[in-house]
Amino acid sequence: MGERIFEIERKPGEEIVFRFRRGRLHWLPQETRSHVYEARKEMLLALRSLIDRAIELVGERGKDGGEGRTKIDVE
Repeated sequence: MGERIFEIERKPGEEIVFRFRRGRLHWLPQETRSHVYEARKEMLLALRSLIDRAIELVGERGKDGGEGRTKIDVE
C-alpha cells in the first residue's frame, strides 16, 4: 500500500484540491467507493446548476436591450 490513491493540493487563501488516481480505488471497501462515486456525481450536479444559472443570467441580460452593446457603423 505504498502508492498514494489521492493527492491533496493546498495553497493558503485558495481552494483545496483532492485528486483521486483512477484505478486506485479498487482495494477500498465497496461502501467507501460508493461514497466517492456519489460525491463525484454531486459535484457534477453542482457544476450543472452553476452553468444553468449562468445561462439564465445571460438570457436576462439579453432581454433588457442588450446592455453593454455598442453599435459600430462599418463603411
